[in-house]
Amino acid sequence: MTDEAAIIALLSLGWSERRIAREKGVHRSAIRRIRDEARLTPAKRTTAAQVPTDPTAPKRTTPTEVPTEAAQRSSAAAFSAFIEAELGKRRNATAIYQDLVEHHGYGGSYDAVKRLARKLRKREPKIACRFESDPGEEMQVDYGEGALTRDPRTGKYRRPRLFVLTLGNSRHAFRKTIWRSSSQAWCELHEEAFAFFGGVARTIRFDNLKEGVIKPDVYDPLLNALYAKMLEHYGVTPLPCRPYSPDLKGKVESAVGYTQATALRGKRFESIEEQNTYLVRWDERWASTRIHGTTKRQVRAMFDEERPHLLPLPATRFEYYRIGLRTVAYDGHIEVGGAYYSAPPRYAGRKVTVHIGRLWLRIVDTTTHACVREHPIALQKGQRRTVDADRPKQTPIQVETLAQRIGGAGPGCAGFCRVLVDDRGALALRALYGVLDLLRRYGAADVDRACGFAVSSSSKSLHFVRMYLAHHATATTMRDKHRVIPEVETYSKHFEATAQGALP
Repeated sequence: MTDEAAIIALLSLGWSERRIAREKGVHRSAIRRIRDEARLTPAKRTTAAQVPTDPTAPKRTTPTEVPTEAAQRSSAAAFSAFIEAELGKRRNATAIYQDLVEHHGYGGSYDAVKRLARKLRKREPKIACRFESDPGEEMQVDYGEGALTRDPRTGKYRRPRLFVLTLGNSRHAFRKTIWRSSSQAWCELHEEAFAFFGGVARTIRFDNLKEGVIKPDVYDPLLNALYAKMLEHYGVTPLPCRPYSPDLKGKVESAVGYTQATALRGKRFESIEEQNTYLVRWDERWASTRIHGTTKRQVRAMFDEERPHLLPLPATRFEYYRIGLRTVAYDGHIEVGGAYYSAPPRYAGRKVTVHIGRLWLRIVDTTTHACVREHPIALQKGQRRTVDADRPKQTPIQVETLAQRIGGAGPGCAGFCRVLVDDRGALALRALYGVLDLLRRYGAADVDRACGFAVSSSSKSLHFVRMYLAHHATATTMRDKHRVIPEVETYSKHFEATAQGALP
């Protein structure tokens, strides 16, 4: 009661509601209620210099004079030119008020500057352009929020995602709610919508959500690879909207809002299936039979006219796949699911994109996004899928050449080398170099005898030949003479002659 009496007294003195609210810390609606109950006339004077401070002054019950123009002016009116210029620089009222106080000697309130800035700020209305499309020309798609639905995991009510795909000409729409979205779920919803319409339009507009656009850009947006392939399968051209330009797909924005406001507002469902069943029934009974506010025609009648202009659906649905990154090992293979798949030799040591389907695997260049190799999925772990073109060209030639070279030492060496090459292929190269080293250390006769014994014993191990030579042969010592390297005395004589100055 004390605060109410004080507010009535201040109102009687002619204080404004704004000033009383600032001084007393009371909301203006409460002050307005107290004023109406006391039947006081609203004050017209807002500045402190024009408000009487004498409590004995007669109460103002009726306006006795019209406020002058000076009384109606803001305390910041003298700085209107400066405030307007700063607003042109896109500065806010707080920064302008700080500059006025620090550099222009302003002593008024921030609220006065804010109110004047609001009046001076130029607001040009945004003109919207309406986009009309021919039958079968365009579709628009977007996500919204569905009605409250009980989550089967938590038992609590929450809002699922509302998927809406609308035909641009007839405004006929497909609606469905889901709990969790992903790239594949986004694509599968599109396929359900295409089946619902019985065809597809030639283009589709969508927002820059991650399911559709990986990297938004005004000129060159990067589309989600799975989504782009799905649209390509159905012959649809993607048209992502510019960033922060949702009005470019206004038809589906309107459809989402119409569904939320008319069909789902105030509703609660016990399951997501119940909500989707309700949406199908509501669309059939009300949404499709309504007279559209823009076209002034029935939605279903316009869809019957648009249906023949839609592109036919392909014979098969799109086959989904996973996308991953792998590094090509230096043996020319990547590992996926425990199996190995060959890539072109130029990708050794580099990262590649891998599309993993149910029956196939594609290796894609990460820069050009071109498919460089396709393999059938391996049936078991450890299995290799190798294309002959991916084998190093020089390796078979080196193996065969080295095997022929070693085979000249004798029939036993030739037979053992052939066993190694047939068993190991290109991997036999290191074992052949081991046989060549044994020829240098033990001589051709001993190594040929050891290799022949290994072949007769059905052994394919170089270790077997090495152990045989260690027990049945003696390694050759260093040669005293060589056809290329001169004797040691030649070098000693040369050094002595150089030390005596006989040689230059």
